[in-house]
Amino acid sequence: MNNSIIKQLFFIAALVLTFTTCKQKKNFAQILPVRNKIDSEKIPENKDEIERKSHNCIEKSKDDFTTRLKNYPFNSSAQIQIVSFKSDYLPRLNDKLFYSKLTEVKTLTFSQVDKLTDILYNYGYGGEVYIVRTANCYMPRNAILFLDSNGKVFEFIEICFECRNTRESSEKISLGEMCDQKMSMLKDFFKTAGIQYGVIE
Repeated sequence: MNNSIIKQLFFIAALVLTFTTCKQKKNFAQILPVRNKIDSEKIPENKDEIERKSHNCIEKSKDDFTTRLKNYPFNSSAQIQIVSFKSDYLPRLNDKLFYSKLTEVKTLTFSQVDKLTDILYNYGYGGEVYIVRTANCYMPRNAILFLDSNGKVFEFIEICFECRNTRESSEKISLGEMCDQKMSMLKDFFKTAGIQYGVIE
């Protein structure tokens, strides 16, 4: 086969490849607007209003006290306390908590633990949530302490009511669904139990 025939074959192959590629690009470009139109039609016009309402707290379940106490760390606690402090973190060193540096300490009664677990585990989002809201600031002034039978704090939940943010000492701790009003409900709970700093002051 001489060089002229080889060149002609390469030229023909190049034309076929170019035509096929252009056709594919054209077809793809024609499909894209249709696909985007279908997706946009699935999104409701009032999506922001729906999302806002979904973040509101509702009573999603009616688990009794015994059931709620099965959640960790309530199921391992001999005593539960709520506290306030004036430092930027819970005053601890390793596993030791310095009670002398706490501003207020309230040991919860049976009925108060009942109320606390009701807030955490029976209330949640009012609908399907797509965006989880978080705050950038974090200056905790309050905490929930979980004590074992020896009086040692083995877990805690730090709370910044101002920033509406929390920090848990263990990934095993769940606060339930953090719907919009849950922090306000917890703040009212602290206030009713007698904690003022970080709540009222």
